[in-house]
Amino acid sequence: MNDYEHLDQENLEEFRDPDTYDLLDAGYMDDRAVIEQWAQSLGGPLGGPLLDLACGTGRMAIPMALRGYDMTAVDIVPEMVEWGRQKATRQGAVIEWVVADARTFHLQQQFSFIFMLCNAWQFFLTRADQEALLASVREHLRMEGCFLFETRNPNPHNLLELRNPEPQHFTTSAGERLVTTQEQYYDPMTQIQHYTYYHCLTGQDGQSREKTKHTALRYVYPQEMEALLHYNGFRIRACYGDWEQAPLTADSPAMIYVCERDG
Repeated sequence: MNDYEHLDQENLEEFRDPDTYDLLDAGYMDDRAVIEQWAQSLGGPLGGPLLDLACGTGRMAIPMALRGYDMTAVDIVPEMVEWGRQKATRQGAVIEWVVADARTFHLQQQFSFIFMLCNAWQFFLTRADQEALLASVREHLRMEGCFLFETRNPNPHNLLELRNPEPQHFTTSAGERLVTTQEQYYDPMTQIQHYTYYHCLTGQDGQSREKTKHTALRYVYPQEMEALLHYNGFRIRACYGDWEQAPLTADSPAMIYVCERDG
């Protein structure tokens, strides 16, 4: 196993526990208005079909399905998909759930709008990974459709400053106390940022257990991204620096691209 294969497997570790994942991600919907805007413009108010790629537990797929969109949700982690399926069932959302690798999936269907959120792009650690992802997206995207994805802007703030410098405190659905801390370092040669997360979970009986998780995230610079999209058959239709749709600048927190097939 080479280093990248090791990182690829290790990167999925944090997603094996969907309950904790939802707890850490609770309440985030900054991207919803933009997703709804593009979904409506491409597929109509109740149109589609739409594909949520690297869907997690359905944070976006479920509300979009409840709005009436024809939704398919794909993720590589079975635990995330099963948790999302259970959530959707409880809420009455009809979604086609698929466990598959975004680099190699084949659904025999094309979509008006494909989106990949929560910086999932950064989990594709090599150019080969990124190009395989783009080939899969292109295969599933209608000629008039669009692919929207986000990734963090590689500015000094994102590369060098901890996102959560202080311990984060949560209460789980089982009433346990969860405290998380993190460390990070950036490798400029690979453009990969390595995170180590420390989780301390204390039960109602006062007993504590600790777990360490690792994540590696790849950064891509704007000029690099433009070339990558161009040489893999995409044309950039819009580019934002945040979910308020501000222009991309050196200080922008994010790079959000809306792309269409180039021929």
